[in-house]
Amino acid sequence: MTWFSASMHCKTHFYDLSTFTNEKEEQQFLEDAARQPADAWVGLYNHSGVWKWSGGGNATRISWDTTNKQPEDDNCAFLHKTYKKLHDIDCNFQYSFFCMNISEFVLVRQNETWEGALQYCREHYNDMASLSSVNMMDSGLEKSTQAETEYVWTGLRYLAGDWFWVNGDDLDYKDWYQNEQPQCPAKNFHCGALDIKTMDWIHRGCEEKHNFLCSAQAVPLPVPHMVPQTTARGTPPVRPTSQP
Repeated sequence: MTWFSASMHCKTHFYDLSTFTNEKEEQQFLEDAARQPADAWVGLYNHSGVWKWSGGGNATRISWDTTNKQPEDDNCAFLHKTYKKLHDIDCNFQYSFFCMNISEFVLVRQNETWEGALQYCREHYNDMASLSSVNMMDSGLEKSTQAETEYVWTGLRYLAGDWFWVNGDDLDYKDWYQNEQPQCPAKNFHCGALDIKTMDWIHRGCEEKHNFLCSAQAVPLPVPHMVPQTTARGTPPVRPTSQP
């Protein structure tokens, strides 16, 4: 399939084309992709000269094959079957592709401080929710529609001068209220939440008690599913029979 058709297929049957936005995710992805039988699309494309992940954030760390030519504008990225490095090519080429599933979010409708919510999520699920892409943000908002509080805690925290996700996800995608990230938040207003009314991130006092979002799966990393391209005779893609 073309990159765009592959993206639509993944969003319909899984979650999205596979992405790996930090070193931990990349290592896990390459382990899972070790036996790929063909070159395959991943969720990385160039828009107006900027490389972006299909989840919405700019790609600040890309493992290009340095022995290959320089990446070009308006291309899409695929994982080379032999070198296990990223190459780029015209998005209309026909390739197999990797889809991913991610951890699902669970809304916990009990009121906890931010620290209390973190402890609960790690004891009963995996971690607090990371809304680190457009798709994850949409999923978090959908889950939060049943919240019983005006704000819903997420895994967003301010410490030592920086905002970060407690599960280690990169903070490339941002959705602060009025696009203004708090640079020096007031004392104790160091915890991030979803504002149900504005549908944006907001910083709140960490001792406030709110409902909260947890990530449900034990391993919140993208799990790639190799989907062969359609053959010339029209054989449909083979879909995985098991899901993580």
